[in-house]
Amino acid sequence: ILTTLVLASGLVLAACGSDSEKTSSTEKEKAPTAAEQKDVSNAPPKDDNGNIVFTEAGQKSDIEGGTLELLKIKDINETVDIAPLKVTMKDIKLFKMTNLDEEFKNDLSYESDAAQSIGDEFTYVQIQYDVENTEEKNIEWYALTDLVTDKGQQIDAISNDFIYTEADGDSVFLGKVKKEFVDAFIVKDEDISKLKLIFGSSMDADSYEDITPEQQVEYTF
Repeated sequence: ILTTLVLASGLVLAACGSDSEKTSSTEKEKAPTAAEQKDVSNAPPKDDNGNIVFTEAGQKSDIEGGTLELLKIKDINETVDIAPLKVTMKDIKLFKMTNLDEEFKNDLSYESDAAQSIGDEFTYVQIQYDVENTEEKNIEWYALTDLVTDKGQQIDAISNDFIYTEADGDSVFLGKVKKEFVDAFIVKDEDISKLKLIFGSSMDADSYEDITPEQQVEYTF
């Protein structure tokens, strides 16, 4: 369902002539060397399963429901200790979606309170992170609870995450398990530079006693 936009790059071959008025009939013409070619396409690549992967700012593609463009990206690869959980932050991406069709807009309005006020385009932040329980005990954790932009917008992450994954289905980690999270939130300003993320506290799922209080981290694009 995704189409790839490709911009063709031209090749220019320069011919060299002799300074003399006449050239020898036995002189052989030099074969042209291959010109350097560079792919100037701004279409994002696909993985081995055919899924589109946005890796660089400026990449743009038509998708189901509209046109998606990656505005900014922050590769992180850092851990946040919320014992006994180890949260590995992967990346944060800022997307802009345009040319929305009505069916997509209606579906989105059920997933996020903020989506009810969007027009034919909107900007959103996507956050990817993995979480691993390092102990055998059962741990309850409500993941990302709030985020704040440097433009003064505070977002309730629990009620405004519009990407549903398997990790969102259960807040309990039954022993040493690992979950992959992908969260997405509509933002009012596409020119944001910083994000403050607040993660919920971890608690014993059996006794309901808090183990590690909520943690706060901040990232800059």
